[in-house]
Formats: sequence, C-alpha cells, structure tokens
Amino acid sequence: MIANRICIIALMAGSTIISPTASAQLFQQAQPFDGNWRIAAQTTRGHCENVEFPLVIQDGQIFSTGGSYGGYDAQVGGQVSPAGEVRVHAVAGPRDARGTGQLARFEGRGTWAGRGPSGVCSGVWNAYRSWF
Repeated sequence: MIANRICIIALMAGSTIISPTASAQLFQQAQPFDGNWRIAAQTTRGHCENVEFPLVIQDGQIFSTGGSYGGYDAQVGGQVSPAGEVRVHAVAGPRDARGTGQLARFEGRGTWAGRGPSGVCSGVWNAYRSWF
C-alpha cells in the first residue's frame, strides 16, 4: 500500500516536471496564430451568399465566436498547424462547408466548398487578424 502511494507521488511529480515544458512548446508553436480573427468567405461558384464572421484561434484550435448565415448561428471549428496550414469546417443550419488554406501572422487565405439548400457552392476565404 505504501509502495503504491510512493509510486503515485513519483508519477505526479514527474508529470508536473514534464507538463510545463510540453505546454510551453505547444504555446510557442501556436502563439503566432492565437487570437481574434475575422473571416470573409466569398462565393465564386453557385448561389451561396458572401459572409463575414469572427473566429478565435486558441492553441491551434479554431472556434466560432458569433456570426450567422441564412438565419442560423454559424458553428465553426478546425485546426491551424504550427506552419499556419488551416483546415476548417463550418455549419449553419442545413448549410455545411469545409475549407483549407494558409495563415500568416496577420492574414490568410484559402478555398472552401459546401452544400446548402441552393445546391453546391464553392469559393475563397480571406482572414484578417482582429485586435478587438
């Protein structure tokens, strides 16, 4: 019983020593892209509308912070790699779109394709860092 407690204490101490280092490395990798962004999606094929809405990137994960499309709240999620490669998925009611692209420190761009009540659509997106 005492040996088990000593083992648990040793594991906890070891994880405390390792975790801050691992967390710092992840933070350093994601930091250039973390923060508030605005994305503007423009339709180049199909009958979807152009939209603009806010996003936040935290530790390389993309989250929606508001915005709507077609009368539905926009739910956006995705990832940003340490090199700025973006994969994103957006849903607003019956509308569904996926996109890829590239972020730089203050802006980015890419393409998207999706489906909604008006059929298949695709286009381009541009992202800009938002300071408020």
